[in-house]
Amino acid sequence: MSERNLRQVDILRLSEPWQKKFGISMSKSHLSQYVNGKSQPDQNKLLLLANTLNVSEGWLMGFDVPQERRTGIPNHEPSPDIVPIYNQLHPARQEKVYNYADDQLKQQQKENVISLDDERQKRQPILLHIAGTVSAGTGEYLPDDDTGDDIPFSGPVPDYDFAVRVNGDSMEPMFEDGQIIFVKKCDDCDIHSGQIVIADLNGDAYVKKIDIQPDGVRLISLNPKYKPILVESFDDFAIQGIVML
Repeated sequence: MSERNLRQVDILRLSEPWQKKFGISMSKSHLSQYVNGKSQPDQNKLLLLANTLNVSEGWLMGFDVPQERRTGIPNHEPSPDIVPIYNQLHPARQEKVYNYADDQLKQQQKENVISLDDERQKRQPILLHIAGTVSAGTGEYLPDDDTGDDIPFSGPVPDYDFAVRVNGDSMEPMFEDGQIIFVKKCDDCDIHSGQIVIADLNGDAYVKKIDIQPDGVRLISLNPKYKPILVESFDDFAIQGIVML
């Protein structure tokens, strides 16, 4: 992935034509689990990824096989511009031209190959400090002091001030229960409607989408089975930070 600076979202976008062609769907969560080594793609997903990344299925699975994807017998017919020159060569020289062109094609294909292992190899686990837990449901206490846990973490880390763990499913599909999220403190910054924030409401910490309207503020869950939380004028309410997406 690093050879062409592709992110997971880029691979998902590149896979869309193949998803339509094969009738195979792949979510961001699936791809993230494959990249981070948490699970292995099944046969259908393997076919989809191999075509998307232009590599062979065996190589993608880690076998000692060529990276190049075999797509049948290549067309080595010279282009019309070089046909007259090619036809004037003796057979031995024609073979040299063919071999050189074939070698150039293989080098070009290697330049366009992307490996899922690149990102895995780049990401060495770090010790990540988890400040606490934020609720994606009914609210949870987030301590002000420097308590918390240190855990090994090997995923991408954005610019952030503190990390917290999500508790609950009300922010699915964006955030899953137990997921680590990164937060940028927002002491003096402007908060805009639609941002995902860490909100302190009456001593409990929530991760929610904030909805700012002339008649008041609501904390919105992305999971439709949860109702919005209305912030009343008498509530003790503050924004602790913005979630870095």
